[in-house]
Amino acid sequence: MPLPSDLQSRLDDPAFWGAYFFEADDDADDSGEDDEPGPIIVEFEVGGGYALVLDIDGCFDMVDLGLRVPGESELLEIGWDDQAHWHPDSLRWAELDLIARAAAVLDPTLAHPGAVLALTGRFVVLDAHDDVEAIGPVMDAAFGPPAPGAAWWPTADRWLSKADGRRDGIVWQRDENGDWAVDQADSAATGRDLHSVRRPGSKFPFAAWRALLAAAESTVAQAGADR
Repeated sequence: MPLPSDLQSRLDDPAFWGAYFFEADDDADDSGEDDEPGPIIVEFEVGGGYALVLDIDGCFDMVDLGLRVPGESELLEIGWDDQAHWHPDSLRWAELDLIARAAAVLDPTLAHPGAVLALTGRFVVLDAHDDVEAIGPVMDAAFGPPAPGAAWWPTADRWLSKADGRRDGIVWQRDENGDWAVDQADSAATGRDLHSVRRPGSKFPFAAWRALLAAAESTVAQAGADR
């Protein structure tokens, strides 16, 4: 599904990115009216009726991350980011990279690396198994070069300062079902606490998530076979 036009038109605007990452006041039109702008819903389809969904508050106070399952009207919430009770540590880097590749196959307007990584990367948390030297240039390419005169612009280094859990005891673990969950060895001794609904033994929708990743893998594999 293409990006909503009201979002696509803002991707070159430093004010949007500053608001989106809570680095500045929101860039909504200051018209003096009481009505708040509506949310921006972004769906990244990966195949088989599965999609990763961003629900961006119109005032940029919160970003929700959801999972769309075929045949279900309600989204499964798998993370959220705000400035009060945030739980953004939801995704492994390899998972988001796969999702972005699948989304680009189904919608060529979603070039990879690009908007999928730039918008959804805030929900990634890295551990010691991630190759930061390889990931950094991909994220820089996703954000693109700064707009002329930009006071603030997202970069791989800025993203990494929040996503990097390697020195904070954060570890992704895989169980006997093949499900990945994230945990932290000793949060009291670290500078970055883990905030995630995807902990071992949690109510995270692991089966639905496995199905989404399988759909994404199938989409990417079929695209490679068709070349």
